[in-house]
Amino acid sequence: MSAISFFDSKECEWADMTISVSGSPLTKIRALKYGVKTKKEHLYAAGDDPISIQSGNREPTGSFKVLKSAIDAMNEAALAAGGRDITDLVFDIVVFYKPAGARPPQTDTLVGCEVSAFDKGWQQGATNMDVELPFLFLNLVSA
Repeated sequence: MSAISFFDSKECEWADMTISVSGSPLTKIRALKYGVKTKKEHLYAAGDDPISIQSGNREPTGSFKVLKSAIDAMNEAALAAGGRDITDLVFDIVVFYKPAGARPPQTDTLVGCEVSAFDKGWQQGATNMDVELPFLFLNLVSA
């Protein structure tokens, strides 16, 4: 009986990822989410059942959560580049998934990222500040 490789593969763990922003490792990251959605809608003609599904524009989006000191450094980089804050920066995010068991290495590159907003805030008893940064990007390249 031949082995089926997807049963033997080890799932990726948080510690198996390295994330770089503009070529620099981002060590103060607490969460990352990204994906692409495509606008889709039913096409209707005669009758009341759709005859096909039509596709429209693709929309790559994501968010990442970093510690306050990381967003402070990103805001300083934006100021040094002539911007006002992190929403003026354009950067790539590279996510490298290390190989483990039968799982091969994988790299996802999020091309042309731009942060759309940021909010800083505290709560009583907090031991650190997490800042969530929603972003848009142009293309997802997986290798």
